[in-house]
Amino acid sequence: MSRAVAALLGALVSASALAGCAMREPVDLPAPESFEAQLLDEINALRIGVGAPRLQADSCMAGHARDRAATLPGAESAPREDLPADCGDFDYAGENVSRSELTPGQVVSTWAEDDLQYPNLVDEGFTHAGVGCVGVSFEDSNRPADLDEELAGMACSVVFQGPGQAEALG
Repeated sequence: MSRAVAALLGALVSASALAGCAMREPVDLPAPESFEAQLLDEINALRIGVGAPRLQADSCMAGHARDRAATLPGAESAPREDLPADCGDFDYAGENVSRSELTPGQVVSTWAEDDLQYPNLVDEGFTHAGVGCVGVSFEDSNRPADLDEELAGMACSVVFQGPGQAEALG
């Protein structure tokens, strides 16, 4: 599967969208760095539960994921451009994105219930992942939150990469 096709299949905003929603109160979520770590832990727990190997965290991909997540507040749709190809010798890639007020565990549960998001979570062709999250401003849900600003939710991108299904499986 090509990078572009995997990205299109995996890049759907799966949790409840914040753009245009009037939040009544700020949400209490972990800081973006903690949210990222918890999100990867939840994905790996799901993978282990179905017999798939753990994903290795990749800081290069995490940088790209943070850049992509920063475009989600206020976006009407998920990013559609090709995933970056400069983080290693991978020929297989995908992405899951979320913009919601959910916890990391709830985000992964939502993805696991979605026919287009679930395959990326458990695909044994993916060996590495970069997770990037940005807080969404409570005052203006169309932009990332500033440091110490109250949150309406979290916008995240998880970029998956690997050598591909054929190489990973056999």
